[in-house]
Amino acid sequence: MKLSAAQLRERAAEARTHYARCDLCAHDCRVDRTRGPAGVCHEDDGLWLAGAGVHFGEEPGLVPSGLVLIGGCNLACVYCETFEFSLERRGLVRTSPEELAALLLDLSRRGARNANFVTPTHVLPALLAGLAVAREHGFALPVVWNCGGYESAAALRLLEGIVDIYLPDAKYGDDAKALELSGCKGYTTALRESLREMVRQVGPGGVIVRHLVLPGGVAAPEAVMLLVAAVSKQITINVLSQYRPVHRAAHFPLITRGAGPSEVRTAVAAAVSAGLENVLLDGRRIEASGPKPEA
Repeated sequence: MKLSAAQLRERAAEARTHYARCDLCAHDCRVDRTRGPAGVCHEDDGLWLAGAGVHFGEEPGLVPSGLVLIGGCNLACVYCETFEFSLERRGLVRTSPEELAALLLDLSRRGARNANFVTPTHVLPALLAGLAVAREHGFALPVVWNCGGYESAAALRLLEGIVDIYLPDAKYGDDAKALELSGCKGYTTALRESLREMVRQVGPGGVIVRHLVLPGGVAAPEAVMLLVAAVSKQITINVLSQYRPVHRAAHFPLITRGAGPSEVRTAVAAAVSAGLENVLLDGRRIEASGPKPEA
């Protein structure tokens, strides 16, 4: 994070104006969230947290990571692993900028290497306000923006000089499936534009893309990998094999089972074939004889 506390306060104030005609993600709802919950995410202008802690389950270069779990989401994935707080908003605590700052400082004292904001897109202004307060009290950890890849360029530009590592999902290479399974129109265009802006800010080495393998090739991994590689072949891609049919997945026949080893291998092969130079499988680097999905 390169900005001073004063600069962060200015950026937070600028960001807050976006709530009144919200364009913080690619839904581009243009609703006034200062008057209460509105838009596709049905969120107001407050910050609600599900929890926070030092976490060791992220990519190896990020751990121990200071996870901040944010309530709500700008996506509506029918297979959401965190649906309890991301979609159903269970157990959330409304959090002020001062309370967020105290939490961030505590994570730093506990040995976290970064502040990792999970599903942060829809509350970007509130997070910047908390970071400004934390910075005033000496907070200096790198900031990780752990998002769904369905961003807006206008919002991402507000993060320049603040975010050190972008950690977006690349969920789909097929717009029809993105709309059906996550409620997103024009997902691939938004993802491409988002990745370009992220790379412009932090370089390809500061972008780690996650791709969760869905069964039956539903997410079109070949198209995903080509899209990412077209932005930069130096972007790190982490192929994830952990998919399980949770939340509402049982209502969608194509995704009612886990992804099989051959389907995971297909996604990894697509990444290599696309020319991506830094390929991980569940966080482990892929070499010529690298890790294979378990049978």
